[in-house]
Amino acid sequence: MKLTVSVFLSVILCLGFKDAAAQRKKLINYTELSALIHGSTSLTGNAEINGFRTRTGVSKLIDENFGFGFALGTDNFKNASGRTYNTLPITLNASYFFNPELSGLKADIYGGYAVRLFNNLNKGITAGAGLSYSFPVNAGLNLGIQTGYNYQKIDYPVSFVLENSFSINSIRLGLGITFK
Repeated sequence: MKLTVSVFLSVILCLGFKDAAAQRKKLINYTELSALIHGSTSLTGNAEINGFRTRTGVSKLIDENFGFGFALGTDNFKNASGRTYNTLPITLNASYFFNPELSGLKADIYGGYAVRLFNNLNKGITAGAGLSYSFPVNAGLNLGIQTGYNYQKIDYPVSFVLENSFSINSIRLGLGITFK
């Protein structure tokens, strides 16, 4: 009888540790809408370019504070003369949550390839870093505000009239939803 109770308690204890470990290693989904406010560009005359960005991504918690994942989105830039640059970024992301409950302050970095959406450019790369602060709505949902730096490089075909490539450095301001 004592052996059965000991085995039963051992199994319960092991399952409890397994569930605790599984909770720390769960998937998080986030979606973001942001304005990309002009910082600088390498175009002649430092033409002002503003933009709009969307992202949706999935991250896996490696431990209770650190997550690693990927995201897909759109970056839409427009200059003062009406010329647009649209890309479909595919990025790898790393996030550090200062609070293990996944609310409050978070730091993130990302980088990846930006596929062209239309025929006005070849391709690009994108990278950035930021800070966000999220507020819990319920046990599975946070709403947050974000800011950070966004880098975008645009490559043109050699036959294009503008320079063959240029970069855009922007400040990101946005709103996000995190499903945990």
